[in-house]
Amino acid sequence: MLLAAWGNSVSRRNDFYFCRIIAAGVGFILFGLGGLLLGYVIFPLISLMSADRRSAMLRCRRCIQMSFRIFIGYMSWVGILTWEINGIELLDKSGSIVIANHPTLIDIVFLISMIPNATCIVKASLYKNIFTRGPVSWAGYIPNNEADTLMASCEAQLADNANLVIFPEGSRSVPDKPLKLQRGAAHLWLRSRCDLSMVTIRVNPLTLAKHQKWYEVPYDRPHFQLVVKGERLAEDAESDSNSPSADARTITRQWQNYFTREITA
Repeated sequence: MLLAAWGNSVSRRNDFYFCRIIAAGVGFILFGLGGLLLGYVIFPLISLMSADRRSAMLRCRRCIQMSFRIFIGYMSWVGILTWEINGIELLDKSGSIVIANHPTLIDIVFLISMIPNATCIVKASLYKNIFTRGPVSWAGYIPNNEADTLMASCEAQLADNANLVIFPEGSRSVPDKPLKLQRGAAHLWLRSRCDLSMVTIRVNPLTLAKHQKWYEVPYDRPHFQLVVKGERLAEDAESDSNSPSADARTITRQWQNYFTREITA
């Protein structure tokens, strides 16, 4: 009976299943080595050849963007996944906020690879990780451990024409659970009133989800679909009072309803 169950399980594993596991492992190794190479060799050299800190930061962000494009190209080329994007032209802005749902570990890789001068809010632990602290430091990404200055740091980068990527959920979505957005992104948008893009990320079958290991590869090859739409919902938000917090609650609820509809469409 156990052998029969194993046989049925193996028979459902399509698209070169075991090859994809190996390719995924190689991909994570390359990602780590790339972080070391960028953070401790390439970015210090870029800094030495740049006129000032800001010029170096912009060049490092461009280098990360190109590196992420290469990484996505690798994953597609070796058959780990397939992907498509609709509305990519809406991401070619400056000083804008890009909000997205967050189903997988590599959502940020896709987004930064497609957004010029992209910055983001990262876990403070990435500044301590040997593989990531170099890239996130040189690129000037915003650590999330400074609650008192987080909003000011985001506003400063927007004023400096950076495009800020935010996942309003705060962390990856919990599979089979309703989306729950936090209000920070709405507060920031209300304060900055900058351009806004909304990116819906759908993944079928789901991979690299919360609590899912890298080697837990789905039986079929995952397909990533990113749909970008321009500013909407916020302008028509109706608040229960004139306070900014009420506006943020309303906008967040509308964004949450929007993403819920889009990912289940």
